[in-house]
Amino acid sequence: MNRWNISSIFFLGEGGRVRVLDLKLGEVNIITGASGTGKSTLIKAIDYCLGSKVCELAAHVKRHSIAVGVKWVLGDAQMIAGRVIPPLGQDTSTKMFISSGRNLPIPTSLKEFEGATTLQAGKFFIERAFGIGGVTDASDESAARRWRPTVRHATAYMFVPKDVIYNETALLHGLDQADEAPAIIETMPYFLGVVTQDTVIQERRLRDLRKRLDREERQLRARQAEDSDYKKHAMRLLMDAHRCGLCDLPPDDSSETDLQGALFRVKRLKIGRGQNPNESELSSLHTQRRSLLSDIENARRSSRATQAALQEMSGFEGVVRRQYEKLKIAEHLQLVARTCPLCEAPSERGVAAVQAIRQSIDIVRSEGIAVENVRPRLVEHESSLQLELTRLNDKLKGVDERIKTWIRQSGEAKEMDDLAQYHAHLMGKVSQFLEMNPATPLPGPDLDVLRGQIEGLEALIDNDAKQVLLTRAERKISQYLSEAFASLPTVEPCIEADLEFSSKPPAIAIIEKGTEAVLRLPDAGSDENYLAIHIALSFALQKYLGKINAPVPGFLVFDQISRPYYPQRGEDEDSIGENEEVLAMRRHLDFLFKATSDQKGLQVLLIEHAYFGDDPRYVTATRMRWNKLSGDALIPLDWPKREGSG
Repeated sequence: MNRWNISSIFFLGEGGRVRVLDLKLGEVNIITGASGTGKSTLIKAIDYCLGSKVCELAAHVKRHSIAVGVKWVLGDAQMIAGRVIPPLGQDTSTKMFISSGRNLPIPTSLKEFEGATTLQAGKFFIERAFGIGGVTDASDESAARRWRPTVRHATAYMFVPKDVIYNETALLHGLDQADEAPAIIETMPYFLGVVTQDTVIQERRLRDLRKRLDREERQLRARQAEDSDYKKHAMRLLMDAHRCGLCDLPPDDSSETDLQGALFRVKRLKIGRGQNPNESELSSLHTQRRSLLSDIENARRSSRATQAALQEMSGFEGVVRRQYEKLKIAEHLQLVARTCPLCEAPSERGVAAVQAIRQSIDIVRSEGIAVENVRPRLVEHESSLQLELTRLNDKLKGVDERIKTWIRQSGEAKEMDDLAQYHAHLMGKVSQFLEMNPATPLPGPDLDVLRGQIEGLEALIDNDAKQVLLTRAERKISQYLSEAFASLPTVEPCIEADLEFSSKPPAIAIIEKGTEAVLRLPDAGSDENYLAIHIALSFALQKYLGKINAPVPGFLVFDQISRPYYPQRGEDEDSIGENEEVLAMRRHLDFLFKATSDQKGLQVLLIEHAYFGDDPRYVTATRMRWNKLSGDALIPLDWPKREGSG
């Protein structure tokens, strides 16, 4: 055996009482019984020992037992996972027991349990035993927890409880839970062997670097925006300094870092004589402003003319099209144009009329072609005009800002006693500005370094290869799924249909035979079809997981597959006699026994009401049979209540 199986499920009660359910490895194991005997609790008990957050054991179990455990076996290796059962009214217990080794005995009391640990540490131990690799990243612990595959995600491939086996939407255990489904879907490529720990870490780092690069680029664009407050105030100070002869005027496209450097150079200068504002500079600025306004008006006028031409062209096209349709009558007159329609005498006038109409058609067609040739050029011209208007308006804003600065600086200079006093005032403003804005223009991280890191990771990660592997896995699973589905009883529209499996999101497409119509899972429309789909998918996934040696135990548990066929009584079904429902159920049993024997290392636990006493395989595979006559149950009725259970 090369896959983990369960050898025992056991419960501990007060006074050293122990209830042990032994299972055979690599075989079908059946537990039957009437309602209320605790059969369905077995799935919840296994789930609880695999680290579920909440203990969902039945009230009777909580009142009469104090601990539960599961013994896992893989060859000579053994592992016992046990948990304390919380009293009624308490959701869970964080105390867990994990032990591993060979020939491990079943504990008969809490004192005999070995390996006491916390719930989180216990789950990590189980994951290491199963081979589920932990993917952690200290830089992003929340993301690591969201993605990291755990034993909780592996239960989706092992459990088929009664709330899933007939479900019209959820394919796997946990997919109907909003808090569990995203993680199951996200970790599926890992369990299907498509990605490894290394590729996951690399992909996560690549996503983080791309987000960081995008954030830094947005911040850089914001810092370099022409209308940023920092650049606006810095440019005003430098224009004042330029008019005073303290520095050269910086270019309009200067960055914040360049402006900061220029201000620091001004701050370090020794005060000397400068030049007062003169009227010629203001006059030049006004002349430049008038020229820009004229250019803007010309561009707007050209834009309006172009838009009008485009509108007229659209109307002209409609007229040409209608004229062309009218003139097409010449095609019908061509055959009768040479003779008079009344006396059938030759008529040259008819021929001339047809030729004239054909010439008109050619003229109309050429005019339509000319319109189509001119339209793209007009559209392109309109786009260039809009770009030119944007550029002129930006330039006009810059000129207006310089005029405001000149007027303000001129007024301030007149209020000063002399130019030296103005210089001192200006230097004080520069110093104050730099002190109040020390961090705004500081350069950010080297974006070229980030881009280089991203390119390096992109070279390591082959997304195309990942998609090929995922598609290959889905194709293999679909093949196993269709083969299994063909052996199970179905009704229309699923009779002899093919099934296609997709992993993200997990879905089944039903290819109807004959029509080749593609149906969704809700279209199956019958509990019998849903049962067959879920059973076939469970075995198909286990078959694929076994072939790739995935870190999932070779264990499947089904809860009551007979419900669609007949009432549940927990009695011998051979007393009912053969009918259509019983025959369908026998086909399911044939499939379960054959599919289990075909898959090496696969163990199946079937929880059932029905008991087929006339089927030797069924009788041999039955480990427990709790019926009304025996009065037996999962937790014996004579077990005392635990202290404080009420």
